Amino acid sequence: MIEDNTIYIDVFVHKEGKIIQLPLEEAVMLAVALQIKDVFHIELIKAQSIIARTQLVRLMRVFDGEGCSNHSSCDICDEGHCIELSDYSSLKAIDKKEIIKAAVKATEGLIMTFNNKPIDARFHHTCGGSTENSESILNRKIVYLRRVLCDYCINSPNWDNSKTISLEEIEERLNIKFPSLKPTLKTSIEGFFDDIKRDDYGRIISIKISGKEFSGTEISELLGLDSTRFSFSPAVFTFATRGEGHGLGLCQYGGHQMALEGKDCGQILNYYYTGIDIKKIEKPCIEKPLNGRIIMLDPGHGGESSQDYVGLNGTREKDVVLKIAQRLKPALEELGARVEITRNEDKYISLSKRAQMANELRPDFFISIHLNGYTNPTIHGCEIYHYRNDRESESLAKLIIANLTKDGEILNRGIKIADFYLLREVLVGSLHLELEYITNPEKESRLNDNSYIDKIIDGIKAGLTDYYKY
Repeated sequence: MIEDNTIYIDVFVHKEGKIIQLPLEEAVMLAVALQIKDVFHIELIKAQSIIARTQLVRLMRVFDGEGCSNHSSCDICDEGHCIELSDYSSLKAIDKKEIIKAAVKATEGLIMTFNNKPIDARFHHTCGGSTENSESILNRKIVYLRRVLCDYCINSPNWDNSKTISLEEIEERLNIKFPSLKPTLKTSIEGFFDDIKRDDYGRIISIKISGKEFSGTEISELLGLDSTRFSFSPAVFTFATRGEGHGLGLCQYGGHQMALEGKDCGQILNYYYTGIDIKKIEKPCIEKPLNGRIIMLDPGHGGESSQDYVGLNGTREKDVVLKIAQRLKPALEELGARVEITRNEDKYISLSKRAQMANELRPDFFISIHLNGYTNPTIHGCEIYHYRNDRESESLAKLIIANLTKDGEILNRGIKIADFYLLREVLVGSLHLELEYITNPEKESRLNDNSYIDKIIDGIKAGLTDYYKY
């Protein structure tokens, strides 16, 4: 919520069992307090402030976030499920509380974006030499979470570490059972006990220990074993590790060292997050609910060889959809959107070119506008298609069709999944709107009426507004 130019975040406080409103910048400060170490440089703390603010804005419903999935009607909860927040008493005890306040103030309103949307701002303590690609951790490719080499964190206390775990604990944690120790058990520990050769009766002929070869007899004598028929098993395992954390995004100790070497918070963030922009939050406006949004309109068909539908009285689909797109464009611009159109005249543009235009622009939504046709002239109504698993487009489609059909004049024929070329090849949220059946004579007549066209425009406009409004 935004009041008096201050942005508030709705936080569910589990101890009180209610939602409170907290100024966003205060929430950033409480988040950063738990995310940093006292040793960190001010520029790293500034970078962490931008990360925390990005994480919060990404969740806030006023900025199209999904809010807290465990508690309805709030943006985040204080249970650590969404993002961990310090309490005020803990903040007072932090040595660097004044530096945190200064860092948050210096970066006020700044977030990281990619394609004009807040990024998934992951960070970790120490990468140990390189960060990770997102697909290695999250099983999906995220353009801005790419592996970068990093020797900045070599002085981190977690550059090299080790942990010793007993055999029994490993069995319990992994829900496994190691084989029982028997004299003839085939065992090896790479680099320690290798290349074990036994005779047909299970006695050790030779074995390499730390790269040096011994006969079974030598080992038996040197170690005082009762027999050359032996195996071995460690009581505990020591795991050597390098770095700490999942390896995605910012390496905190690496960023700290970069700051010591004179890099500022922007340079640090741009090193660890590929291709991002750092920009001020664009505050939502009631009068301009689409402010900052990019919409690409695609009036279907066009040109002399257009394979569009034609009504019984000669009305062309390509002409009507162009008219709708041309009148929808300024209507959406009045609401704050930047609107691009694939064709502004009766001209043929290939599907591949339309997809290329969309993928170069990377709009928030690509909306392809069409009219349908059928041999039965009584068929009419609107249907909207989206690509499989495109949840954002499916949500928008439901809102658009609800607004288009709410008075019953346009029949709701439903939301459907399709594998159309543009839905498949355009790499952003995409919809294919079949607004009406031009082969229905009554609807063909209505499509030549400007008031009916305005009704369609109002329905699409209302759907987009509902999608983006708080």
